[in-house]
Amino acid sequence: MPYGEREALTGLITTLIVAVLFFWRLSGQAADGLFDSPEALQTWARSVLLLVAVSIGVAVAVTVLFHTVYAILTGEKTDDRRDERDHQIERRALTWAWYLLSFGILGVIIDLALGASAFRAMNLILALCAGSEIFKDGVKLWLYRHGA
Repeated sequence: MPYGEREALTGLITTLIVAVLFFWRLSGQAADGLFDSPEALQTWARSVLLLVAVSIGVAVAVTVLFHTVYAILTGEKTDDRRDERDHQIERRALTWAWYLLSFGILGVIIDLALGASAFRAMNLILALCAGSEIFKDGVKLWLYRHGA
């Protein structure tokens, strides 16, 4: 398995774990009524900043654990050299993820223009960021598997 493919897989696992943590934390806070006050966006922002800090730790832990287990199971040494194919796959996946994010944000702006709340817009943007990251890593895995 090329290094870029392992990197995409660890990114996908990390993003899925962090997305579940975000959803669990924010839905719990919403159920507790923390977002019903005038300071709802401030409470939301503090929660997201805390979760971003946690996500850094999750990313480090998943990466180290995955690469360690992979090296033990396969006996391969980690080779982090990247060739032109790796750069091309990264570029293609990132381009499509940016398209998804850009059109999604345009949709959020349209939603705001039609009367949606700022709280909803912030949640949609957070979901778009996570979704575009998942999409990017999924496209990278697909491109590696299909010999792009």
